[in-house]
Amino acid sequence: MFRFFFRNKPDPAVRQLYEAVVAQARSPVFYTNYGVADTLDGRFEMVVLHITPFINALKDGEAMGVDGQALFDHFLSDMDQNLRTIGVSDLSVPKKMKKMGAAFYGRYEAYLSARGDRADLAAAMARNVLDEPGRPDSPAAFALAEYFEALCAAAPDRLEARPNLPDPHAFAPRMAGAGAAAVAEVAS
Repeated sequence: MFRFFFRNKPDPAVRQLYEAVVAQARSPVFYTNYGVADTLDGRFEMVVLHITPFINALKDGEAMGVDGQALFDHFLSDMDQNLRTIGVSDLSVPKKMKKMGAAFYGRYEAYLSARGDRADLAAAMARNVLDEPGRPDSPAAFALAEYFEALCAAAPDRLEARPNLPDPHAFAPRMAGAGAAAVAEVAS
């Protein structure tokens, strides 16, 4: 019971990196231009997409390094706290955390194993982030794949207070607006 009151505070560098990554994941451009659902699931997918390159970059050879583990632990702690904040019962939190952990590891492996193969990475983005497994060749899926590659290139192999995150607007797909579709229908 008392461990709740005496939890270790995360390293300030871990907390700063995590907060910067989550702030980037919450950028409105992902939900307006990329087509990510602005739901709990959509936001979870964006946090996972953003945190994966940083945890991977902090690996120590094949094993997760101390800093990578600290970042992963902070991610899990934040997810646990968010579940409790939205009113998930204490008895349900462990089950939901187990599902979230499995989802994280599945996406972590899928995204990192698909790196370097644009089509495979876009398919993983369509399946997981966009929840459109039947549209692996969508412009949004390819834009997310390119953005993920840029995130991986920007992820430092040591903790830094200010990561150099890529601008998501630079990768945003060119989406035809509803107005353009309506004009095309009227013209035909």
